[in-house]
Amino acid sequence: MTLEATLAAEPTDDGVAFTLTVTNTGSEPVQARFTDAGRADVAVYDGDREVWRFSAGRMYAQVMGSERFEPGEPRSFDAAWRDPEPGSYTAVGELRASDRSCQARTEFTV
Repeated sequence: MTLEATLAAEPTDDGVAFTLTVTNTGSEPVQARFTDAGRADVAVYDGDREVWRFSAGRMYAQVMGSERFEPGEPRSFDAAWRDPEPGSYTAVGELRASDRSCQARTEFTV
């Protein structure tokens, strides 16, 4: 029962669009539990310093929930960073499940 992630960072006219794709690479369904309505997050780092986080300043409905990932099923989560400073960064995307660890990282330049 394995969840694996990839993270894409695509520059846009007004920032960067991120897509975190989580796929169940196992042969059995995987249930992931969440403590609120936020399912995924993306953080951007300049070296060791965090410069942006999708969830910062956002409020999520405080409801317990779960998602079922079928074998081979990819599920995508999107985030957008508006008006970033030019530079080279590392983005880390993470599934916010309380009982599963799943993250991916990618380097990108604005």
